[in-house]
Order: sequence, then structure tokens, then C-alpha cells
Amino acid sequence: MQANRPNIIASKPPSYLRIVVTTRCTLACPFCHLEGDPAQSGAAQGLAAEEIAELAGAAYDQGVRKIKLLGGEPLARQDIGRVIALLRQRCTDADLSLITAGVVNLANLQAAFDAGLDRANLSIHGWSPDRLAKHTRVRDAHARRQAVLEFLLRIGRPLKCNYVYTGPEVEEDLAQFLAWAAGKPLVVALLDDLGNPAMGPATVKEALRRLRGPWGSMERDNDPHSLSTLRLGWSDGLAVEIKDQQLGQVAPWRACTGCLQREQCREGIHAVRLKHDGTAAPCMDRPDLGRRVVGLRSNDLAMQWQSVLAA
Repeated sequence: MQANRPNIIASKPPSYLRIVVTTRCTLACPFCHLEGDPAQSGAAQGLAAEEIAELAGAAYDQGVRKIKLLGGEPLARQDIGRVIALLRQRCTDADLSLITAGVVNLANLQAAFDAGLDRANLSIHGWSPDRLAKHTRVRDAHARRQAVLEFLLRIGRPLKCNYVYTGPEVEEDLAQFLAWAAGKPLVVALLDDLGNPAMGPATVKEALRRLRGPWGSMERDNDPHSLSTLRLGWSDGLAVEIKDQQLGQVAPWRACTGCLQREQCREGIHAVRLKHDGTAAPCMDRPDLGRRVVGLRSNDLAMQWQSVLAA
């Protein structure tokens, strides 16, 4: 089955906000980009819960309807339930989710859902205990992650598991994960390492052919808030999503015209970022486009968000 033509976002203001709620993490992955957030500066904890809700609320007033919390590890914040509760009060009908590596206290994830979280994505930074151990010093990391995975499967919310393909060295581990995921009620988002110029969607597809053989179905998954993705399916129920659209090709921002980094831009998400220090930016690789939004009065805050969303 042939994929439909991509639903290209040309020049519409983004409605997707990704918030770095903390730069702290229980893992240390070499491919982590922290959404372009300067992890070494500012307070590692991130903005206060009230500030996050105020700033996200101002973006919501400008049309943002999809909000994702990340970091770092968002569930490393002990007040994550309060953060989400305030966001839910302020951004009533927004799609509210987070990304976790799962090496966390399960109670924090439960508190997040109790407070109004819609769903969570789980990053698989090594399926086997040995592979996961390469990225963390937490002794019971694998057991914690499996408990979080079982919880997410049990509650029945839409579940996506992210796996970063960095090269042949992860293929044995990836093959084991894909075999486990086949037939489960989840989608595997197989991502290429954005920091490696040799990677890309074609590399990921080639790896899938080697590990799983030809896919039986291929369709376009259109996200109204971001770029579309390619979804591949196998007869045993495995579903894998690939980000085959890239901002450098789509060029949704006015700033993309003449950008010196455009040819290298392989990001597959059309979103604005709220960093841990209160800076909002439309691009991970262009800190010069960032605007300070924390501490502004309401009228100035609205104008600043309008500027960021129209970058």
C-alpha cells in the first residue's frame, strides 16, 4: 500500500508547545538534545509550577492546543502533579502529555494522571538491562522502567514508545524490543540520531528491513499540530512510526529563509519550546530566535508569544 502525500505545514502558526520542566534526568544519553535547552545554565529544577501554567496559558490564548512536558526527566519533579493540575485548569481542552524514560518513582506518574494528564510517551533507552545500564547509574533502572511500562499498558491510554536508532550497535537490542512490541497496543516511534549527520529516515527504514523484513502496510499519519509521520505495519501487529518529514525541507518558519543551518536541519516536529529558564524559541538550533517570556505582564507576554509563534 502506498503512503498518501505528506500533509505539509507551510505557513500556519504552530499549535504545539514543548516545555522543558527540568533539565535534571536519571539517565545520561549521548544523543539527548534537551530541546535545545542550555542544560548548564540557570536553575536545574526549572520554572515554578505557577510560572509554567501562566506562560503555557498565554500560549494557549494564542492558539496552542497540544502541550508536551519533557526535560530532562519531567517525572523527576516531585511537584509534577501540581504542574499538570495548574496546566489543566488554565489550558482546559489542550492535549496534555509528557515524555518519560520511566526510570522514576511510579507514584509520580500516577500523580500526573490523577492531575489530568492525557497520555505519556515512554522512551526506551535500551530494552535489555545491560543496554539501559549504559545510560544510567540507577541500580534498579530496568525494573523501574518495566513497572512504568506495565502501568501505561494497563491504563489503556494511547501509548507511544520512542527508540533512538544510533547505528548497528543497537540492532540486537532493538530487534528484541520490536519482537516484544509486536501485537501490543502501542506504536513504536523509531527515531534517528539528530546529532549524527549520517542518519536519517532512509537509514531507519533500512534497519527495519534487516530486522523485520518488508512491512505489509504503509500510511501517512497526519498530526494537525505538527508534521505528519510515516507509519509502517507488519502482519504480527507491529506498528512503527518514522519521522520522514523534516523542518529543513518544509521550512515552516519565516526565519527558515536564508537560515545557514537549514540544509542540516532534520528535526521532525513543528513546535515551539519553552525552556527551563523562561525562554521561548521556535527552533532547537537557533538560540538567537529565542524570546524571554517569564516575568512579563499579560499584555507584553501576549505580544511576545505572538512574536515567537510568527518567527
